[in-house]
Amino acid sequence: NRDRPTCIPQAVLEAQAIAAAKEKKKLERDLENENGGAGVYSASLKKHYLLANDEWKEDILPEILDGHNVADFLDPDILERCEELEREEGLRLEEEAAQDAFMVDGHDELTEEQREILGKIRKKKAMFIQEHRMKKSTAESRPIVPRKHDKDRKFTTKRLGRQLTSMGVDPTAAVNRLRSQSRGRKRERSLSRADGDAMDVDGQHSDKKLRTRSRSRSKSRPIEEVVPGEGLRDTAQKKKAIKKSRDSVKNRNKEARRGEADRVIPTLKPKHLFSGKRGIGKTSRR
Repeated sequence: NRDRPTCIPQAVLEAQAIAAAKEKKKLERDLENENGGAGVYSASLKKHYLLANDEWKEDILPEILDGHNVADFLDPDILERCEELEREEGLRLEEEAAQDAFMVDGHDELTEEQREILGKIRKKKAMFIQEHRMKKSTAESRPIVPRKHDKDRKFTTKRLGRQLTSMGVDPTAAVNRLRSQSRGRKRERSLSRADGDAMDVDGQHSDKKLRTRSRSRSKSRPIEEVVPGEGLRDTAQKKKAIKKSRDSVKNRNKEARRGEADRVIPTLKPKHLFSGKRGIGKTSRR
């Protein structure tokens, strides 16, 4: 029998030597065992802080009182700053008093005509403020009335033209646009009225016209087109939703069962439950 001793490669021996030379990292369990064990040792959370200087980790934090940092209110020059603020406040009050005195003296120097104009201006300003407050107080309860229901005729093209002219804007384009829109609406109403008359004269012809119009309208917007506000992402998702809705009612429609859109007349007091005498054993069922 030949001796076959273990052969460890040199690279492995070098790696083992390097690993043995390294210091083993102390874990929290090791620190706990060194400092009194469980229940005595309290792990420090500050040593994991990411600060510019590691020496700051164990610094004592400033005290907090009523949500405020006390250190922010400590100022050695607080008395001097208070005196500066008092001086500034005194100067500001003096300036305001001088300005008020100038205003009062200025009113005495006004002529009779200027005083009358000043009174009108103040009166109009007070009226504007009062009107604004009334609008603001009743804004939530006041209904929004469309301009087409404007009975007082406050919103007219003439008034629009005057306002734009006073602002220095040429009102021709805006007035022409409004008039063209109103003409278009009148033309639509006249066409619909003419269609109604034709329907009375020739019902079959008008039915064909209505069918072709509805068909053209349906062609203009396919059912798969996503309308804003439907909550669908794209056409594919809408197609999938339509298919699911149709599949869900297919079996019910085949069996002619009652659906969610059918009228329901409930029997509030069924006859078999509310007629006859109750026997000894019928209390639970009647």
